[in-house]
Amino acid sequence: MHLFLKLHIPRCALSISAPRLFRRPYIPQSMPEERSSFYQDVKAVDPKVLAAAMGGNDVPPEEPLFSTFEEGFGYFIGAAVGRSLRQYEFVRKLGWAANSSVWLALDKSADTRTFVALKILTSQATAQIVGGHSLEYEVFRKIESANPNSPGFNHCLTLRNCFTAKSAAGGHICFVTEALSSSLANLREPGQNRFTLPIAKRITKQVLLALDYLHRECGYIHTDLKPDNILLSIPEPRASRISEYIKTNPPSIYGAPLNMKSLNLPLVFSHSQPLPYFSLCEYIEDISVRLMDYSEATPVDAPVREHLRQPSLLRAPEVTLRYPWTSAIDIWTVGCLLFWLLTNYPLLPQDTVNYSHELHLQYMVECLGPFPLEFLKHCEDRGKYFDEKGTLLHTNSDFAPSTLEDILRGLKAVDESEILGTAAFLRRCLTLDPKLRPSAQELLKDGWLL
Repeated sequence: MHLFLKLHIPRCALSISAPRLFRRPYIPQSMPEERSSFYQDVKAVDPKVLAAAMGGNDVPPEEPLFSTFEEGFGYFIGAAVGRSLRQYEFVRKLGWAANSSVWLALDKSADTRTFVALKILTSQATAQIVGGHSLEYEVFRKIESANPNSPGFNHCLTLRNCFTAKSAAGGHICFVTEALSSSLANLREPGQNRFTLPIAKRITKQVLLALDYLHRECGYIHTDLKPDNILLSIPEPRASRISEYIKTNPPSIYGAPLNMKSLNLPLVFSHSQPLPYFSLCEYIEDISVRLMDYSEATPVDAPVREHLRQPSLLRAPEVTLRYPWTSAIDIWTVGCLLFWLLTNYPLLPQDTVNYSHELHLQYMVECLGPFPLEFLKHCEDRGKYFDEKGTLLHTNSDFAPSTLEDILRGLKAVDESEILGTAAFLRRCLTLDPKLRPSAQELLKDGWLL
């Protein structure tokens, strides 16, 4: 779908410091000749000059800034430290993903010094929202309006503002949210993201609160729960903590800004530099997390099941086997997340490049036991992986059943006295039959979390 369309953003009251209403803006568009001019301009740049601007790389070192809307991207190309978009001044690039780039920005309209996160969607992701193929904006609105007094509300990322912008790549929806620090995936150095049991319980409880709110009160399944999508809040005084950190850790770019005839301002290739929790805070015992990224969310009462959902290593059995899945898939991922928090290893490890459904199911059987026949008989793809007795059709020579208790013990994840309770809670989250898997609300009542 091309973007020569209106973006109808419904009016939505947002409780920030005062009620704020969204207008119904148009998506501002670059004309086809403008986009063509930019991409032709890229091809005309001296390769050595281009490589120097990209830090010696032959292609953009981070998000593919030269990939077009038609190729599934279309990134906003005007962002750089010191520039502004509406009332927001870019301070630092925080990161990027397949559908967006995210920047730390100063809100110049605020009465006090206020940092926000500015998520700028690609023109392709913007088109998905305009066309009704992504519910990210609708989920934000529902989170804000459903029940702000719910304890789970405080652990969901909420929307402060939403507006549209234009670049040579097309039109872009921009989400303004709270500025957060590291994700759980990047909290510590690689290989050192292992948490004590009390902190793992605290994080798990907060994630369950967020999911309970999302499932029961907002009516959405997240479907993309993973450590990268769980970010840590920065304690107050937030603005002074961020300001002091940036003074001693300034933003950086890959090379000299690139002047191009088709652009009013030079193109800048900026380093992604997330705000590290341990440089902003001394302790982790009072950690507070936010569930974010609702771009893959789907309604509880009408989930889209045409495509495989969830990150492959965290995928629930019902998704792999094409069973009519529900919000229970998010609970499965909570079990995988808790195991990772305690061990720093995936529960069902694989090479993601050569991912195998067969191996994924084998690992489930190894640590959780055989699949219930009552569940399997309703799975569309049962015949691909199981015989009529529920036995796996494909296993490799390393098939080695081992209980969760033995795995936790072997990895020295928790003290011996905590192994039985931890394994029991994990087993509840990882119940193979989704009809028997407890809800987030039910798990929050489990004595193990207290």
